[in-house]
Amino acid sequence: MSSAATLEVSQDVTTKAKSRLARAADSAKYLYDPKTGPKPTHYHTRTFLKSLRYFTIFAFWRLVRYAKYAAVGAIAAAVSGTVIGSVFSGAAFVVAPTGIVGGATIGLVWAIAKYGFRRVRTKAGGRAAQHSNPRLDEKADAGKAEVQRQPPRIEPW
Repeated sequence: MSSAATLEVSQDVTTKAKSRLARAADSAKYLYDPKTGPKPTHYHTRTFLKSLRYFTIFAFWRLVRYAKYAAVGAIAAAVSGTVIGSVFSGAAFVVAPTGIVGGATIGLVWAIAKYGFRRVRTKAGGRAAQHSNPRLDEKADAGKAEVQRQPPRIEPW
């Protein structure tokens, strides 16, 4: 093997390595933002990268969600271990109810309170009181004339 042939083979290996590196960089750009990054030439590669992107985003936000749960639990545990926790022992149950029955009870209490506050606000003349009587709404709308435009008539033949 001559030195010219060796040089040609090494240049071929170098260009293949550079093209693989360029394709990997393009794939990384596409993985980061599929709308603006250069698209890979193969359909299977694009599909794999998009799926990987969506799975990564999903896994990230799921981890963030669990971290928030852990933070709320840590705060509830810290508060319940202090003097405030001993004075207001029911606060820990409201913040983090135990079991299915506890969660259902808190949900029921929340729904009843929300319904009650909405009724009080309606009777006191809040936002919901404006449209609470359908007969008054009909009388108010009776004086207004609505303009309805007829669609253009198109003859099929």
